[in-house]
Amino acid sequence: MKSFVLAAMFLLVADNSERVIADTPVPATIQGSPARLRIDPGAPSMPVFNPDFAAKAGLRAGPFATRGAIGPVKVNGRSAVVRLDLGQGAFKRRVTWFEAPYASDADGTIGPGGLPDDRVRFVLREAAPGERSVVLPLADFGYLGMGSEIMVAAQKVRILFALARTRTIATAAAGAAIAAAQDGKFDGASETMKIRLDVMRPVRRMTLARPLGVGPLALDRIFVRTGDFGSAAAIPDANAPEVDPDEIVVTGAKAKGKQRYFVEIGRDALAGCSSILFDKPAKTVTLSCR
Repeated sequence: MKSFVLAAMFLLVADNSERVIADTPVPATIQGSPARLRIDPGAPSMPVFNPDFAAKAGLRAGPFATRGAIGPVKVNGRSAVVRLDLGQGAFKRRVTWFEAPYASDADGTIGPGGLPDDRVRFVLREAAPGERSVVLPLADFGYLGMGSEIMVAAQKVRILFALARTRTIATAAAGAAIAAAQDGKFDGASETMKIRLDVMRPVRRMTLARPLGVGPLALDRIFVRTGDFGSAAAIPDANAPEVDPDEIVVTGAKAKGKQRYFVEIGRDALAGCSSILFDKPAKTVTLSCR
């Protein structure tokens, strides 16, 4: 009987350690000030607040500064250790805010890595018949957030699941690696896209002849940040004229600077998914999708 009671208590504690998040900002309290916080699976683990909220809440910057790097664009930030309460008890975190706003529909944002809960489940919609759940290894990217990693040929590519992003986007280095492995070609005109902190960067749509598998997802179109964290010069253009085999073609110099292999999977690819579960003790991410 005693062992049964202990088992029941353990299950109760385990159940209470899972936080369920709907696809809307949640009420929160930061240093006693009310706020609306967007909890997003692709957000940084360090909570990020908009500068107007930081001023309104009277957040006092400490000695440790921060800086956002969006390709070649740098945005300065500040940080402080504060008390956050999301309705289940207060906890301390170092937070940051920049010279430009970060969240468009809330006062700030935080990813699953910044929450004290063992498991964080994001509910996107009701489960549909025929769904399947696929378990991926959990990868912790530090302040950048949590996601997973996949191998694209011999290259490790980091994956974030970003509900704050409407379209799936890759850095230049990741786009080039995916194009080489999956027969990808640019088939859209160059355009600009807001990346974060109000910074606009050039992107192009790339279509894959062989979709890239990420768990239950099959990505066949990805926008590539053509000039950020690597070079996209090796990605062929589907609309370019055929090259005479006797010509010598220069595709571009090797990119200088650090290459980063990141893909942010947006709502376009996650439309068929009902939930994303981050299980920190098990080090897994489970996607339930049709």
